[in-house]
Amino acid sequence: MTGRHATVWIICLVIAATWCAWQIGGGHTRIDADFISLIGQENPGDTGEFNNINAVRHILAQDSRKAIFMVSAPNRDHASNGANDLAQRLSWINGTEKVTTPDDRAGRLPELIAFLQPHAAALLSPQDRNALQAGKGAQIYQRAVQNLYSPTSTVSARSLQQDPFSLLPQFLGALAGYMGEGGGVVSKNGRYYVPVVASLDPRLAGADRDGQWVRDANSAANIVTRDNDISVARTGQVFFAAAEASHAKADVQRIALLATTGIVFMVGLVFFSWGPLLAALITLASGILAGITAITLVFGTIHAIAMVFGSSLIGIAVDYALHYVSIDPKRGSAQQRLRLILPGLTLGLITSVVGFAALSISPTLLLTQIAIYSVSGLIGAYLTVIFLLPFLPVQPVRNYLPIRRSVAILQYVQYRMTPPTWGRLLLVAVILAGFGASPFIIKGDDNIRNLGRGNTDLIAQTTTIRQVLDMGASPMFLRVNGATAEDRLQTEEALRPRLSPLLASGALDGLVTLADIIPSQKRQSENIDLVKTQLYAPYGQKLASILPIDITAADAATGPLLLPDDASLHVLPELATLQSGNSDIVRLRGVQDASALKSALSGMKNIALIDPASAISSLFGQYRQWAYLALGVAMFAALVLAIFRYGLRDGICVFGAPTGAVLCALVGSFALGVPHNFFTTMALFLVFAIGADYVLFLAESRHSSHDQDTSLAVLLSLISSVLAFGLLATSSVPLVSDIGTVIAIGLIAAWILAPVMAGRRSANPVGIVPAPQNDSPQTANSAPINKDGSNHGQI
Repeated sequence: MTGRHATVWIICLVIAATWCAWQIGGGHTRIDADFISLIGQENPGDTGEFNNINAVRHILAQDSRKAIFMVSAPNRDHASNGANDLAQRLSWINGTEKVTTPDDRAGRLPELIAFLQPHAAALLSPQDRNALQAGKGAQIYQRAVQNLYSPTSTVSARSLQQDPFSLLPQFLGALAGYMGEGGGVVSKNGRYYVPVVASLDPRLAGADRDGQWVRDANSAANIVTRDNDISVARTGQVFFAAAEASHAKADVQRIALLATTGIVFMVGLVFFSWGPLLAALITLASGILAGITAITLVFGTIHAIAMVFGSSLIGIAVDYALHYVSIDPKRGSAQQRLRLILPGLTLGLITSVVGFAALSISPTLLLTQIAIYSVSGLIGAYLTVIFLLPFLPVQPVRNYLPIRRSVAILQYVQYRMTPPTWGRLLLVAVILAGFGASPFIIKGDDNIRNLGRGNTDLIAQTTTIRQVLDMGASPMFLRVNGATAEDRLQTEEALRPRLSPLLASGALDGLVTLADIIPSQKRQSENIDLVKTQLYAPYGQKLASILPIDITAADAATGPLLLPDDASLHVLPELATLQSGNSDIVRLRGVQDASALKSALSGMKNIALIDPASAISSLFGQYRQWAYLALGVAMFAALVLAIFRYGLRDGICVFGAPTGAVLCALVGSFALGVPHNFFTTMALFLVFAIGADYVLFLAESRHSSHDQDTSLAVLLSLISSVLAFGLLATSSVPLVSDIGTVIAIGLIAAWILAPVMAGRRSANPVGIVPAPQNDSPQTANSAPINKDGSNHGQI
């Protein structure tokens, strides 16, 4: 390629870099690091399942915005002062929307009463409703009279006018019990416990600032606990997510340092030059730049996981640079050396592009982003090798170096061990049979609980907070469907009696429904009629005789009914957690017996019991199935390309190398106890792509003068890939470790299988091939010639 081509490509890269800086740096394209945003970003054919995922997404988004602290001390004032101190410090932290303490909740009471008081007759506590239905209105009348003369009474002229029988306080007391926040300050075992609830900015996780918020919150708690009498416990999704991210980042940074040091040491030891390292870095950087450019052109928001996986897949582009710099400069000019590797380079690119593009056939936004990022990045890296690398200086690998001698010996051993064509075809048959049997032996395990390492300290604190304060909802919840809001509210009203035996037996600690806060219009009308007939009719005049105001009963036909609308949401923000699209959510607390809960719900229509962990696991199971399908498409495409390039028998053999590597990675990791999920399936893509590169480059060079240069490049590629990806197996985070284990096994298998399946090659144990005196057709301008004199064709 000419300098003009290089100049044009450099200009393209500069434009791409400017575009990426403007899009991402200027905030036009957002990098989303929030795991929750992955959920519900697809459109499965099963509408019910889609609604379940949307409900899970809604619940997790709401819960992720809440951090709960529990401040405890030996006396009440000390605990309250510590809680107020912590609340003030939390409110100063960037990303905190508001902080609530028991005093703040008490401060909400006047506003809540003012909003609900006009509807007092329509809002009855279960106890009052049961009493009126049983004809025991006299009890409520006597309670109202006692309340009038109580020294702690809070009645006013307005409350007497709208709620003369003091029904609303009873309703609010029952509601507080449903919400699990009725106690406020709790006294237990000689200590006082005060809850402090911080509401977080919803943009916190998406902007990847949740880790900093947790560090600041922990610092605030540590300041408060400098007083030895005060202790602070905490819980919330934000703490667990930050703990997992901290462990993962620490491991990845350690592994990245080791890998980078190892690769730099390897390149320096082999080439004694900075040129090959620069070539690898330029190739990788241009690939990442091309990938980011493409994805920002298509999407307004990019998920961080898509960029991580995409960058990992683009990592195979380092092999392209290694193959170029490993060619001995004595073999010709830069352009001649480029033409030696161009067939293998092009075949490897096509195979990888087809494989990664297959990911886009899924309806999953995450896989589509990974596909676009990877395909564009590989093409960018390929063009960099063609246009820029020929202008970089290269140094030959000294023949006296141990690695050169080792490659020669390995090449000789591989030559002696390589079976004839029928033997390689038999091996392919065994590999395919292994794939056929694997679904019956290896089962997918998509349980997301296996992905993290967990945090025993946070789990213990969460359990303590739930036991002491009865705060922190159970992960399980109910989704209530219905054509209208009224239908859903009536279903929820029928639900509570059904679950009352579980509440009494302790199988369920508590639940709250939207109907507990805003009854159905049918129930409100019934309540108004009950109040009118059982209270106002027999006791209205008696109560009026001792009050300075007239009493007028509400009318169910004309009286105001409470509705779950925007006005209610403004006064009762808790409603947001109980609604999701066209469904209502029933929050559960302390599910001790899930099977008993399922039995109690049997026969009830339009109610689904949902466990978020199971729902997300099922979703990632779908992701895994789509990834398997895409991997199958990639394998088939590789088979077609190999047959087209090398003929039927040799093409099938070449296809067997990356396919066998994937099978070895699958079986080997299963034998080591690695659960197979979406993330390990994506690791198999990397194994397949690198394995395909290994065998294609070896197949292209098997009858040429640069055969041993290619073997050296494959060995260097193995070392760099194991350092870059295989070291992930040493991580303490199960997800990262599992990915590293799969890649390490697969790459080693690919390196072993590639020369075997590529066919017979040079048996020269010395491996020193005289440099060609001219640019012969075989070494520069054409594909290798078979022993029978045929040519494979040129790409």
